[in-house]
Amino acid sequence: MTTTGHPLIRSLREAGELDPYLDMPVRDVNDTGWSPAIALFEAEDTSLRELVMSYGYARWGTTNNHVAASAFIIAYLTRLIFPMVGQYVLKKRVPRVTLENLSFHRTDGRIDATGLSYPQFAVLPNDPAADHPDAEVLSSETDLYQQLKDWAFKSNLEIVIAALRRSVPASFKVSQNAVAASCGQALHRLYDHVEDKNLVLRAAEAFFGDPSSLIYRQISMEVIEHKGRSGFFARRAGCCLVWRTREDGGYCSNCILQPREEQTRQFKEMLERVN
Repeated sequence: MTTTGHPLIRSLREAGELDPYLDMPVRDVNDTGWSPAIALFEAEDTSLRELVMSYGYARWGTTNNHVAASAFIIAYLTRLIFPMVGQYVLKKRVPRVTLENLSFHRTDGRIDATGLSYPQFAVLPNDPAADHPDAEVLSSETDLYQQLKDWAFKSNLEIVIAALRRSVPASFKVSQNAVAASCGQALHRLYDHVEDKNLVLRAAEAFFGDPSSLIYRQISMEVIEHKGRSGFFARRAGCCLVWRTREDGGYCSNCILQPREEQTRQFKEMLERVN
């Protein structure tokens, strides 16, 4: 879909101007190379395992199934979670990111894009696009958040995690924490782009403080201030396993395997590098 007049497509492009990771394509029906995403995760053959293992080797040089699955789901989440969280925070909109409404674009057998099949979305009654035929109007922010959980978690990521666990097999805990970490990274990026920081803080409280959520207490987030600068950082309650692929065995800055003091030191170093 090439039109920029559609309200969801327009708001995704606007978010992408702030940060390219916040944009998400919508499948063009006239473009070749797209296929339904759900087919990959419902397949009864070895196609998912083969794709995951080849991606893990290409990305992290690993032949370990748990590490390869971690690399794969991180890439999947980046293309899915960042735009979804961006719309929720910036516009109070939720794209319908159910697995049934996603498509993969492939080039030479490799997935090189994840997009919406149709630009459907949920909004609040005061949204300027509330009367659009692709909009589902919900009565409150509570309902909007519940729709986000249903579309992104129940109707997408819980299915994906189960498929990875069954086919690769992959660790449920590593995949679950990766979902939370991706949400945290999206909020970390958004913190720098919004004037009202409370928009981001409230979203973090909703995501990680909800006992019914897939990502409940999987990370904790806090504002770190250093030398006149501030950032919103996540401390993980899990590990992505990337340290297994590094020659120095170094951990990510927010890894649970890092002492809290070391995490904070590295967060402050990151703030010093901000232009």
